[in-house]
Amino acid sequence: MTDETGRLAREIARAWLSDDTRRGLSAFARELARPLYLVGGAVRDLALGREVGDWDLAGAGATELARVWADDNDLHTVTLHEDLPTVRVITQPGEPNGFLDFADLRAPTIEDDLRARDFTINALAWDVRGAEQVIDPTEGLADLRGGLVRTPALTCLQDDPLRTLRAFRIAAELGFALEADTARWATDCGARIAEMAGERIGQEMLKLFAADHAADAIQLAADLGALKHFIPPMAAMPGVTQGGHHHLDVMGHTLLVLHEVERTLNAPDDVFPKSAEAIRHSLADPRRRAAVRMAALLHDIGKPRCRTKDELGRIWFIGHEEEGAIIFSRLAKRWALPGEVRREVSAIIKLHLRPLPLINETLTKMAEGLPEVRALTLSAINRLLRDAEPAGIGLMVLAAADRSACRGRAGEFEDRRRTIAMLDSMLARHLAWAAEQRDLPRLVTGYDLMREFDLQPGTRIGELLDAIADGQEAGRVRTREQALEVARRALADS
Repeated sequence: MTDETGRLAREIARAWLSDDTRRGLSAFARELARPLYLVGGAVRDLALGREVGDWDLAGAGATELARVWADDNDLHTVTLHEDLPTVRVITQPGEPNGFLDFADLRAPTIEDDLRARDFTINALAWDVRGAEQVIDPTEGLADLRGGLVRTPALTCLQDDPLRTLRAFRIAAELGFALEADTARWATDCGARIAEMAGERIGQEMLKLFAADHAADAIQLAADLGALKHFIPPMAAMPGVTQGGHHHLDVMGHTLLVLHEVERTLNAPDDVFPKSAEAIRHSLADPRRRAAVRMAALLHDIGKPRCRTKDELGRIWFIGHEEEGAIIFSRLAKRWALPGEVRREVSAIIKLHLRPLPLINETLTKMAEGLPEVRALTLSAINRLLRDAEPAGIGLMVLAAADRSACRGRAGEFEDRRRTIAMLDSMLARHLAWAAEQRDLPRLVTGYDLMREFDLQPGTRIGELLDAIADGQEAGRVRTREQALEVARRALADS
C-alpha cells in the first residue's frame, strides 16, 4: 500500500505543480509550516487517470490561510455556504474551473476529517507541501481498484441524507457499483431526502442525469426502492399495466426508454446514422444530455393519473403528456433547475407523442403508393421540430427510444427498425434544410406575405412559409416570384 500511495503522490504532485498559481500556494504553505491538503474528488480522479474538475483543499485554519494568500497575490475571494463554510479563491477569472476551494477541517486531524466524509473513494488527501504519501484512512484506494462506492459508516449518510442520492450519482459518473451495506443504507436514509434544500437536490440531479452511466445507476435506485424517495411521483408507476404494443408496465417501460436513450447518446451512429454528428454536437453540453435523460425518465410520469379503460377493455392514457409536464414543473421548481433545462424537458414531455403518429400516417400513405418525400413533407417535419425548440433533437432521440421500448407483439422488429430509420431521415432532412437556410437568402418573409396578400399575423403565415419550404426542397421554388405563387395557390385552395 505504501508503494501505491507513493506512486499516486508523485502523480498528484506532477499534476498539481504543473500550474504556477498552485505551485505558489504550495510554497506559501511551506513557508508558514501549515499543513494544507488536496482532498476528495481531485485525488480520486487523479488516481483514476481522469481530468480534475474542482481542486478542493482542507486544513486547520485553511479558510484564513486562503484569504491571506489571496490578498498577497491580488486574488479575489468568495465565501460559500454549502456543507460548511468554504472560501473560494478565483485564480483564473472567467474560466469554468479557474478557482480553488478552501475549507477548515471538520475534526481535530485530517484522518478524522476524512473518516467523516461521504465515501471512501473521496476520503483521500495529499499535503500540497510535497508529501510523499497519500493519506487513506478508510481504504478508499482499494475501493477504487474494486470499482465500489462505499460509505465509511452509516452515520455519514444519516448526517446528510443528500449523500444517498450522491452515491448513485457517483456510481453513474464512474461506472461503479454500490457496496452492499452502502446500497441498503442509502435506500433507508433516502427517505429523509425531502428534508434537504431543493437546490442541493437539483444540483445532484443535473450531475446524475449528465453522467455516462446514468441509466444503470437509476435502474439500481429503482430496483432497491430508493428512486421513489428521490422522485416521489414515480412511486405510482410500478404495476400500472398498459397493453397494446407495450410489454412492460409504466415503470419498466420508462426505465427501458432511459436505457435506449443512453444507448443513442453514447453511440449515435448505431441509431441515427444520418444525423449522428448533429446529435453529438447538440448534446455535447452536459446540461442538454441531462435534459434528454431527465425527459426520458419522466415522459410517462403522468400516466398513473390518466389511466382509463373503455368498455372493450382497452387501456388509455389520454392527456398524460400534459399531466406529465405539470408534474415535472413542480419537480423543477422544487429542484430550482436552470431555465434552459426546464424548457427542454417540458417541451419533450409535452410533445413526445407527436412524432410516432406522424410516422404511422406517413407509412400508411407510402403503403398506398405515395413516395416518402410527398407522404412526409418537409413542412410537417419543420413544424414538429419548430414546436419542440430548443429540444428538437432531444425529442427525436426520445421518440426512437420510446418506439424501441415497445415490444408487445411478435414480428414488430421490422416495424421498429423502419420507424427509427424514418426518425433519422426526418431529422436529417430538417438539418439539411436549416443549413441551406443559413447559407441562402430567404426568398420571402412572413412580413412579405402579410403585405402581399393583406394577411394578419397568425398560424396561416407559418403554413404558407412551410409550403414554400416544401417547394424549395423539391427544387420547384428558386425565386421570390415562384415563392409568392406557391403562397397564392395555397390561399386559393384554402
